[in-house]
Amino acid sequence: MSINHIKRRYQKDLTKLPKIFRNRVVKQNNMFTLPTFENKLPILPKEEYKTMTQTGYTEGDLVYITKGEHKGTISTIFRYSKEYDGLFLSDIIEKKIIPKDQWFDQQDSFLVDYPKLIPADSVKLAAKDKNDKGEDYYIVAEEVVFKGKYYDDRYKKWLPRRFVKHHEHIEVPWPNPPTEPKAGELSTEGETVFEKTWEFQSLSVPPFPSTIVNELRNPYSKHKARVLTELQARRLNKPTMPLSKEQQIYLAKKQQSETEQPTELTEEVQDFIGERIANHLNSITNPHLKAHLDALSKNTINH
Repeated sequence: MSINHIKRRYQKDLTKLPKIFRNRVVKQNNMFTLPTFENKLPILPKEEYKTMTQTGYTEGDLVYITKGEHKGTISTIFRYSKEYDGLFLSDIIEKKIIPKDQWFDQQDSFLVDYPKLIPADSVKLAAKDKNDKGEDYYIVAEEVVFKGKYYDDRYKKWLPRRFVKHHEHIEVPWPNPPTEPKAGELSTEGETVFEKTWEFQSLSVPPFPSTIVNELRNPYSKHKARVLTELQARRLNKPTMPLSKEQQIYLAKKQQSETEQPTELTEEVQDFIGERIANHLNSITNPHLKAHLDALSKNTINH
């Protein structure tokens, strides 16, 4: 058993605990963490995680804060935390203490500005627009409804259209993705994708030269022997079952009857057949049929 398996076996899985016990465990864990990193939101089980289309907002959207000390503030979503169902907003920050072993480049102080986690039920989706005079104003949606779907080329998937409830004529478009995909070491250029770099393999053209067969297979293997041993021959050929006396007598009589069959007609058989044919011809009274049979009797067949 590996150390990782043992660790997973004995560690606490908060998602399996009831909500009241999860809050108690989180409070106990916060006793041993830095004061500024205490987490006040409960951890949600995985089955309660929400996707972008379930929450109605995503990174880059504008939201209006309705509760707390920042009530009335409009800010942009920096990141959504599905584990806590909370939002990190770009303009809502607080001072946090960072241990020196966790400092990032060019950091020179223990105190840094860190985004504050805001509960999702404390914000409403907002949108920015311009009036007839060209002045900016904000729209706050009490609730969002989805109607229809369209393919968004920016996200490379189908997304529902967002509308303000009870004001379905107001559509809130999805924001641009926070980051565009960047080319990495394993990325392929778009034009190179359409180039053919492989060929179809078939049994007629093996994928490797025939000279390396001996390297892949042992040429001196006992399974490649051309001569079979007596034991191997017995295993390959099924044994012949002995015949009973009745079967032997039946087969002997059948073979004897096949050898006794006549190959030529005897004189008695020929006279019998000729007599039957003559009687049949004498019984014909139609003159046209008789003339036809006489003409056929005069024809000879050349072999």
